[in-house]
Amino acid sequence: MFSSLRKLPLTVDLVPGESATSFGSRLARRNGVQRLITFCSDVGIDYFALANGDPQEVARLAALAGADPDTLQMGTAQLIEPGWFRLGKERIKFTAFSRIALRSCPACLTEVGHVDHAAHHGLWQLTSVRTCPVHGCHLVALPPRQNGNDTFDIMRLLERYVPVAPVHAATADLELERYLRDRIQSGRGDGWLDRLPFHVAAQSCEGFGLLLTQGPDAKRDLATPAEWMAAGTAGFQVLREGPDKFRTKLKDIQMAQPLDNTLYRTRFRVFFEWLRYRDDDPDFDVIRDIVRDFVFRNFPIAEGQVVLGQPCPEQYVHSLATARSSFGISAWKLGRRLAAIGLAQRSSLSKQFVLNQYVPTDIVRNIATAVDALLNATEAAEYVGLDRIMMTKFTARGLIPRYYAEHNRAPLYHPRDLDAFLGNLRSLVSQDLASQQLLDLAGASRGLSVPMDRVTQVILENQIDLSLGGASQARFRDFRVSIDALRRAFADEQDGALKLTEAAKRMRISVRTVRGLLNLGILEPCLVRERRTARTRRYVTLCSVDKFATEYITVVDLARETGRLPGAEAVLQVARGVLPLALRAPR
Repeated sequence: MFSSLRKLPLTVDLVPGESATSFGSRLARRNGVQRLITFCSDVGIDYFALANGDPQEVARLAALAGADPDTLQMGTAQLIEPGWFRLGKERIKFTAFSRIALRSCPACLTEVGHVDHAAHHGLWQLTSVRTCPVHGCHLVALPPRQNGNDTFDIMRLLERYVPVAPVHAATADLELERYLRDRIQSGRGDGWLDRLPFHVAAQSCEGFGLLLTQGPDAKRDLATPAEWMAAGTAGFQVLREGPDKFRTKLKDIQMAQPLDNTLYRTRFRVFFEWLRYRDDDPDFDVIRDIVRDFVFRNFPIAEGQVVLGQPCPEQYVHSLATARSSFGISAWKLGRRLAAIGLAQRSSLSKQFVLNQYVPTDIVRNIATAVDALLNATEAAEYVGLDRIMMTKFTARGLIPRYYAEHNRAPLYHPRDLDAFLGNLRSLVSQDLASQQLLDLAGASRGLSVPMDRVTQVILENQIDLSLGGASQARFRDFRVSIDALRRAFADEQDGALKLTEAAKRMRISVRTVRGLLNLGILEPCLVRERRTARTRRYVTLCSVDKFATEYITVVDLARETGRLPGAEAVLQVARGVLPLALRAPR
């Protein structure tokens, strides 16, 4: 294309990665011309087009020196559209460059005995590239010239350069820089970070990394090159894993300190303020959207409150204060219930409730609805069909749970728990008791001289059949029981032990399975001398039966919870790797 251009008699060797203006500046000085702009005028090259990487002017310069134009273009930032350059194989926005404040390697410059050693790499115009790939030391700023036409004239800039001692970078902090160099030399990869524009990837790694390494109160303008490199690598190690890892790290930062009155701006300040500053660049929306959505879903942001330019569509989580204002539930009532489900705890200092994490709106709404429906002990007793004193006894025995677990507070009950208690009794109703002598539960208690709460416990534990009259809204006083069945149940409970048949009935398994559990050592046997027959028999300890109920579940019970057939449930659990107990007959 430029075969008519004659190669200059005095040339310099092109350094791989060198920019066209650096190469031209050295070539001009080799031929006795002091300024690059003068040299370009003398040889017919448009200086400003050359500074912007125009391929035609770069090729002209390469022809004058006998250099490879493709190699020279590779190291030169080319303006391809307003605000965008191409460097190597990357399309890069101008905000990623620092083109009017050139930097160079102090170790390279100490070797300047010849113009060949003063080459300036095009990569060094990128603000996120801070080291020399040859010497591994930090780049230093070159003293500017008053004449703006000399901004890219490397040899003119070096005239006022005062040598400084090289400062070597920590090898562990070069990960981001190596990644950026590789993107320019080889192109993008397929990862999430690779798909982001170059300037977004570089600046997001550094901005987020500064939060990780220096904390939320760090000052961007006071960070040193070494601190920026450490920050870039820290951010890169997170963002290269994708958005899920990014959200996880945001959560770690949030949970690193106890929840208090400080919100997201305090915890993410340096990173958040930087994102706000970049709100004029839509390329950063992918980062802003992730951060904004995280803030919405993990901090008590009110509906309509603006975060990073967008209003919150709904409030996802609450603090105790926002729950009180939104649902009218006191912090004390909400805190007590949250403590019961593990989302809050009592402070040892103030005795107030402290959240372990902000509470999802659905949970707050459910608790507020439940609290509105709570009944005191008198109301609950009337609802069930007991008197106030007996209600207290049933609660103490664990037959009817309190809504709040604290025992030093007036008990409150939820209708759901009361219905569950009555439902357990209704599930025992049988139509086969018509010919038997039946008593109401209070009468049975008097007949056996056993407290009524104990009688009820034995009925539920032993699944004793009950009868119910025609009452449409059955209450406790409406149930009837066979006195003989109760006597047998109490007779079977000797010294905290159960017959094998009674244990099987209570556990809803076969006697053969009970024997297998005894052989495995899961159930504990004991020898009991029966009062009625005076014979010694093997029984099962009641405590081991209760322990089994807390640690294991039968396929039948599991199927009842999931709504599947027992056979199908067994096959499904085996497919998931959950194997049944290996019951075996004794040898």
